[in-house]
Amino acid sequence: MATPKPLQSVSRAIGIIEYLAAQDHSGVALGTIAKDLNINKATVYNTLATLREHTWVEQDAETGFYALGDGIIPIANYQTSTQQTVDLLRPYLARIGNRFNELVHLGELIDTDVIYLDKVEPDRPVRVVSEVGRRATAVTTSLGRALIGCLDNRDQQLERYLAAPALLAMEQSYQDTIYASVLDNFERLDREGWTEDVEENEPGITCVAVPLITGTGNNIAVSISAPAERMDASYRSEIAKGIRDELAAIPRSDKIRLRPLTSA
Repeated sequence: MATPKPLQSVSRAIGIIEYLAAQDHSGVALGTIAKDLNINKATVYNTLATLREHTWVEQDAETGFYALGDGIIPIANYQTSTQQTVDLLRPYLARIGNRFNELVHLGELIDTDVIYLDKVEPDRPVRVVSEVGRRATAVTTSLGRALIGCLDNRDQQLERYLAAPALLAMEQSYQDTIYASVLDNFERLDREGWTEDVEENEPGITCVAVPLITGTGNNIAVSISAPAERMDASYRSEIAKGIRDELAAIPRSDKIRLRPLTSA
């Protein structure tokens, strides 16, 4: 079967919806939308007219500005499989957070990045600051290394992740260091079930991550991040074991499981 070609009109409409979702509720002028998205003004007008017919977009009668309409409510209320997984795992993240009193993250791969889906904050005066929705170059993070390490043909797929723009912008010596560290982490993942980054993603911060295999094929990972001064090798190993212990309690019926160890 031939590779399907994206429909430009659909892509354009989605782009406008995503653009308006990031704007103020007071709306945006037609000319501004066209300029910001670099789309012909007449084309934007016609696309908006179609979206208005489906109440996905509304136009202010006084200003003429466009904003999202009530038609998007069913989409906004829809709970994706990823959100269902986040909700299911939140109690386990809380247990891990209570056990170690460190910052806990849940993340998944997106493009060549890892994105933070959820977090549990520690009750400490000195802690790592983060945001849900933040992205980081996957190969420099423990989360990303855990997730890439679970991919089929990971050695071949690794090349794509090593070509991440943020990494290619760094000195070659740094790129070489990251590559070597990723391979070391793959070995640890197979042997012990966890990965780490020691101040490789962010100076002063060290992280440990454990991957989970999901029934959807969109795998996720759980990590703990803390100031490097607290995260010596012994503590990192203790944290990894603790994360795996807590995640091992997930019922089989939830179709989420720890990645099996594949080497002694």
